Amino acid sequence: MLTSTRDARCRFGARQETEGVLQDVFSRQYGQLVRLARLRVGNAADAEDLVQDAFVAVQRAYGDREGEELRKLLFTTVRNLTVNYLKSGHVRQRRVSSEIRDIQDEVACGRGVTPERQLIDSQMLDIATAVMAALPERATEALRLHRYERLTYDEIAKRLSVSPRTVKRDIAGALAAIAEGLARAG
Repeated sequence: MLTSTRDARCRFGARQETEGVLQDVFSRQYGQLVRLARLRVGNAADAEDLVQDAFVAVQRAYGDREGEELRKLLFTTVRNLTVNYLKSGHVRQRRVSSEIRDIQDEVACGRGVTPERQLIDSQMLDIATAVMAALPERATEALRLHRYERLTYDEIAKRLSVSPRTVKRDIAGALAAIAEGLARAG
C-alpha cells in the first residue's frame, strides 16, 4: 500500500512538472500560435479560441511529452484545428452573416408602394417602351431574349442568325438608348 501511494505521488509530481513545461511552452509560443491561426482563419477571436483548444487537446493527449516535442505538437494541432475550422463552413457562414448585416438597413427599410411611386414607375415604363419601339427590331428582340428569357449571347445569335458580337452590340445599344431616354425625361 505504501508503494502504490508513493508511485501515485511520483506520477502526480511528474504530471505537474509536465504541465508546467507545457504551460511554459504555451506562454512562450502563444503569440506565434495566434498569428498562425489568425492568418489562416482571418479572425482574431476565433484564432485565440483555436489556440486555446489546441492547448487543451495537447495537454490531454500528450501531457507526458517534453518541451520541444510539445511545441511541435501545439503548432501541428493549431494547424489541424484551423483546417477543420475552414472545412466546417464557419468562415462562409460568418461572411454571409456580415453581408446580410451590410444590407440589413436597405432590406429593413424597403420602400413601400405608394401612389407617387406607382406613377413614377408607370411613367418610366412608358418612356422605356417608347424608346424600345423606336429601336431596330433586331435590337429589341435581342434585348427581350436576353433579359426576359435569360438566353446567352450565343443562343440569341443562333436564333437571330447573327454573330454573338452583334448580339452584344445590339443589347448594349438598346440599353444605352433606354438609359438616355430615361435620363432626358429626368
